[in-house]
Amino acid sequence: MAYSMISTVKLARHRNNLVLSMLIVFVAFLGAAHILIRTSRYGIIISPDSLVYSRYAESIASGDWSEGGLVWAPFFSMVLAFFRLFGVDPSDAGRFFNIIGFGLIILIAGHWLCQYVRFRPVVVCTAVAIMVSNPITAISTYLLSDTLFILLTMLALIQMESFISGRAVRSGFILSVVFSAMAPLTRWIGITVILTGIILILTRRGSSIRIRCGRATLYGIASLLPLMLWLTRNWIISRTLFGDRSEHQTRQSLWDSLSQTGDVLHGYIFLYQEPGWLGILLWAAAALIVLEVVKLLIFRRNSAVTRTKIQGPDEASVRIVPPFAAFAITYYITLIVVAPNTTIEILTSRYLSPIYVPVIMTAALLLDRLLMVTYQHSGFLAWRNSDGWGLSYNRFSGPIAVTKWTIIGFIFAVFLGNLARNMARWIDLITTYNLAEYHL
Repeated sequence: MAYSMISTVKLARHRNNLVLSMLIVFVAFLGAAHILIRTSRYGIIISPDSLVYSRYAESIASGDWSEGGLVWAPFFSMVLAFFRLFGVDPSDAGRFFNIIGFGLIILIAGHWLCQYVRFRPVVVCTAVAIMVSNPITAISTYLLSDTLFILLTMLALIQMESFISGRAVRSGFILSVVFSAMAPLTRWIGITVILTGIILILTRRGSSIRIRCGRATLYGIASLLPLMLWLTRNWIISRTLFGDRSEHQTRQSLWDSLSQTGDVLHGYIFLYQEPGWLGILLWAAAALIVLEVVKLLIFRRNSAVTRTKIQGPDEASVRIVPPFAAFAITYYITLIVVAPNTTIEILTSRYLSPIYVPVIMTAALLLDRLLMVTYQHSGFLAWRNSDGWGLSYNRFSGPIAVTKWTIIGFIFAVFLGNLARNMARWIDLITTYNLAEYHL
């Protein structure tokens, strides 16, 4: 009897995982189809940078590696040149690569979250949020290296997490080196991926300082080697590492960069519309979060939450948040420091888009843990067996965390409101295509 019940539960869990995997694949397919449709009417959008990538791809395909390629990182042009060898035009190659790359971003993010997020609707909502996200969908319709860079960054961070957590020590380390090495060759700021890896290795628990320093040194040297070889090539050609960047500078102040970041984030959340009730809920959630933090600091010694060790997948969630959070912080700090001296543009959505997916995934993991901790200290207990679902409440096991459930409710409301706005825009851009609607 017991064996039959265990088998039934395992079969139900396998069926649920299969359904979830199919949903994620379907969402990824819709995301790729969206980029296909958006770029089928007028083709992929060509910017001044796109012309540089295309021209250099043509040079590489013809065997001339010495022309250009100084100011712009070379890997994306190399990818386009590979397809050019088979007679595919760089714009067509870039278009289909972006279509496939965007679908892979959704697929990889969703399936990776499946391993750690217990509340399955959070996984599906995260995949849908990436699918309809304005910054990622917009950048994927341009002939630029950003979609490739985001994909490589995700793969590097996921492999680094596998190494740090001990799930795949050898393969995780090797693959993280491979993907990390490709990142700065795709965009120079990809050096932040390597910096993040070094930070994570040095702060890893469970090994001595000597071992951590040795691994960090090995990782850094191996990841930086291709970049160093390419910069040596640039120096031989032009006696500069990144070409002449005297005309690629804004020299704006730190305050300007922070202000522009606020404008971009406002656009991400409200899609350049009036905040309305979403803004009110955000302020209310922020106020409640501050209240909870104050309560935690005041009653820390007597708080059962701070002394309770939560077991299971949510414990893993705490361990895997750092790779994505660390990259987002490292990338942003580097961006606001170097951007005024390396680009003629202000901080637009394009420059912040690489941290969009890591931030969304970090938020999903933290939300899952918040749900789990709040549930475990609310007195409610839900279970499923061969007879179906069961629900009980023990008023002695702990009070209902009203404030936390309210915070979760506000966050979900803002998220779903943002998702609805994105979805409407997502559909509108397919049915009534308008170049003026792009915000990069």
